[in-house]
Amino acid sequence: MAACLFCVAVPAAAQNAAAPSMDRLEPIVVTARKRPDPAADEKTRRQVEQALHSDRFFYDEHVTVTIKNGVVTLQGIVFDDWDVRTAMRIARKTPGVKRVVTDFYVPDGT
Repeated sequence: MAACLFCVAVPAAAQNAAAPSMDRLEPIVVTARKRPDPAADEKTRRQVEQALHSDRFFYDEHVTVTIKNGVVTLQGIVFDDWDVRTAMRIARKTPGVKRVVTDFYVPDGT
């Protein structure tokens, strides 16, 4: 009988404090990812190729430029490490480039 009296003696405010209130819930915001824009990637690829070709100290004949979602990949053959750094610097300066990845073959001097 004492246990039953205790149950009745608990105020309603104390019972509601343990349960989550619907007023306190925060709204859930769902955002969608932007779809990649192939036209923007193509424009950026042409700009990177033009910038590499315009540099009078960089030989771009054996370099291929590909881009996906703003990430530029430079592939091909260059003469030395200095050419790798130059190509990366030129590509990074192009608007729309988020990152530059290189996959160059650099022949050794022997």
